[in-house]
Amino acid sequence: MRHPYPRAASLLSMLWAGACGGADSAPGPPTAGLDAPDRPLQWAPQELYSVGGFDAPEWATFGSVADIVFDSEGTLYILDSQAKTITRVSPTGEFAGTVAGPGEGPGELNNPMAMAMSSSGHLVVPDAGHRGFVRFGPDGEWLDNVAVDLAEEGLPVNGIHAHPSGGLVSTAGLRINLARGPSGGRTSISAPEGRPVHMYSLNAETPGRDFFSAWDPPEPPEGGESEVTGSGSSGGRMTMRMSRIQAFEPSLSLGVLPDGRILVADTSSYAIKIVDPEDGSVLGRLERPVPPTVVDERLQRIERDRRLAQAAESRGARLITIGGSGGGGIDPDAMQRMMEDQIENMVFYPEIPVIEALGVDSEGRIWVQRSSGVPGEDGPTDVITADRRYLGTLPADGLRIPDAFGPNGLIAVTELDEFDVPTIRVLRLPTD
Repeated sequence: MRHPYPRAASLLSMLWAGACGGADSAPGPPTAGLDAPDRPLQWAPQELYSVGGFDAPEWATFGSVADIVFDSEGTLYILDSQAKTITRVSPTGEFAGTVAGPGEGPGELNNPMAMAMSSSGHLVVPDAGHRGFVRFGPDGEWLDNVAVDLAEEGLPVNGIHAHPSGGLVSTAGLRINLARGPSGGRTSISAPEGRPVHMYSLNAETPGRDFFSAWDPPEPPEGGESEVTGSGSSGGRMTMRMSRIQAFEPSLSLGVLPDGRILVADTSSYAIKIVDPEDGSVLGRLERPVPPTVVDERLQRIERDRRLAQAAESRGARLITIGGSGGGGIDPDAMQRMMEDQIENMVFYPEIPVIEALGVDSEGRIWVQRSSGVPGEDGPTDVITADRRYLGTLPADGLRIPDAFGPNGLIAVTELDEFDVPTIRVLRLPTD
């Protein structure tokens, strides 16, 4: 997930209503060219089961759901980054065991950030504490740890995609340098130059590689950088630097098609590149006539207020160092002050990008999550195919890109209640 998208139950109620019988019997939607105007996509997912929630049994009580994936049999894996555990749920919604728990030993999780299910059925977890990937077999047994050169490749923090070749596709990870000196270690974290798209090999003998350079938006005006430093119990130091924030800057969204081609959305327009992962050549583009929103003072004010509110909600978070600092970290008050100062002085990209995120389901359909044009408000989601057929648009108050796609139309979505307690709902979509 990838990226988590909390959703209230009401968002799905209109889709669940009228769902009678199996979704597989639903006829496929008519198609049109990508230049067609928006038309509603009438899908009625069938709810199969849910796990989590306030009254859940102990095994289904989750602190912070960082990622969710399915395997080829429909078994669900849930990564709780707070508890540092991975829970397996059977295709019928029953507890199927715990894959991993917290710790620093073999098969344990130290600082897990995301998950992916490889084409060979291996569960792969990037773990900063282990400085690489932790791999588990189809039955949940620990296989090995794959070390990564953190200074050269870094680790992906989210948005990892399994590739049919056996590797993982992601935006290039943060570079982590651990310098040693007489007084201890010093950790520095930096972003790669530009916006490379990276293939992690998952083979200790073969390093990963950047295979595509996404469009890199113009840098914000010089100045406005911030820095905060923390120290650990063993005398090590960690420095966190933050460049000036440019709100509404086009994000880099990725997807992997079943045949291995890579989807890249990297500008403010509705344009998706189809990229060859071998040589980085652009094989084609998927475009729709949906323009970006021009940013005015009202939208700037809404965005600044929204970010300040988010920063206030996250007060108290602590950034833990990665090795060499004795478990220390950066003072949360200093982090808070740096973040608020950055928000107050941020600049704005002139347009709000059309595309917020991409997803590819088990049928090879491409989900394009669109912006509403107003910060903090949900937009609609298009469903199209790689051969330029437009299937329709899911409404803004309905289903957006699920947190996980599984076989035979399975999807999983995460909802948070008023106390931020997560519930994961598993549904089945039409597959025709």
